Amino acid sequence: MNVLGKRDREAMSANIAKQSERRTSVGAFRKLTEVRDGRRLITEEPPFRVRVGVQPGDPQMEIVREVVEAYRASMPTHVHRLLERFTFTDVARQVVGVGSVGMRVFLMLVEGRSGQAPMFFQIKQAAASVYEPFTEPSALANHGERVVVGQRLMQSATDMFAGWTRLGEFDFYVRQFRDMKVIPDSRKVAPNLVPFAVVCGQALAKAHARSGDPVAISAYLGSGSTFNAAIGRYARAYADQTAADHADLVAAIQGGQIEAAEGW
Repeated sequence: MNVLGKRDREAMSANIAKQSERRTSVGAFRKLTEVRDGRRLITEEPPFRVRVGVQPGDPQMEIVREVVEAYRASMPTHVHRLLERFTFTDVARQVVGVGSVGMRVFLMLVEGRSGQAPMFFQIKQAAASVYEPFTEPSALANHGERVVVGQRLMQSATDMFAGWTRLGEFDFYVRQFRDMKVIPDSRKVAPNLVPFAVVCGQALAKAHARSGDPVAISAYLGSGSTFNAAIGRYARAYADQTAADHADLVAAIQGGQIEAAEGW
C-alpha cells in the first residue's frame, strides 16, 4: 500500500485488521446461527440462505453428506484427524455471487466435541473455467481440484482445509467460510479508487508470477507501453459494455420483461 499517504495507509491497515478479525467462523457463528428447540441452527434468510434436511430424505442433504465423507477421506492425515474432532450440526443452501449461478453451494456448520470453536465450511460445485473454450482443457480431471490448486499456487498462505471431491458427474471443492477474508467497502475505496486499483493490480501480478513462469510473462509484456495501452483500451471497452448491459437490464425491468426485487 505504498501508493497511499501515511494517514490513509494507517487507516486502511487498521480497517483491514478490524474486518479480518470479524470475518471468521466465530463471527459468522454469532451472526448466522440461532438456538431453536435446544439446537444451534443456521439462521434462514430466504431465498439467499435456506436450510436443507428439514424434511426426511431430502436429496440435498444426501449430496452434502456424500461430498463431506468423500472430501474427508481425501485430506492429509493430520487434517483428517482434526476434522474428526468436529460434529456435523446443520447445513443450508446458499445463493452467492454471479459466478455460481446454477451451481450447488452449501454452508455447513460444525461444532467441536472437545472444546474447539465452531466452524463454517462452504461446499461449492465447480465447473470448467470460462477460459477453457478459448484455450485448452485443464490438465486436472477435477474442476474442484483445479480451483484449490490454483489458490495454493497464487496465495502465499492457503486454507489448510481446502479440498475437493467428485459426486457422480459433478465436481466440488470444500473450504472454510469467512477465513479472515476482507471485502472492500466501496464507500471507503471510492476516494482512493486509482491507488486501490494499483494495489490490486500489483497483488494480482505477483499471484500470476507465482503460478506461471515470471520470465516468460516479463518477456511477453516487454519494456514498452504496448501492453499497458492494450489493457487500457480493453478496460474502457469493458466499462462501456457493462454500462450498456446495465441500461438494457433497467429497461427490461421497467418494461416488465424481467421481475426484479430489492437486493439482499
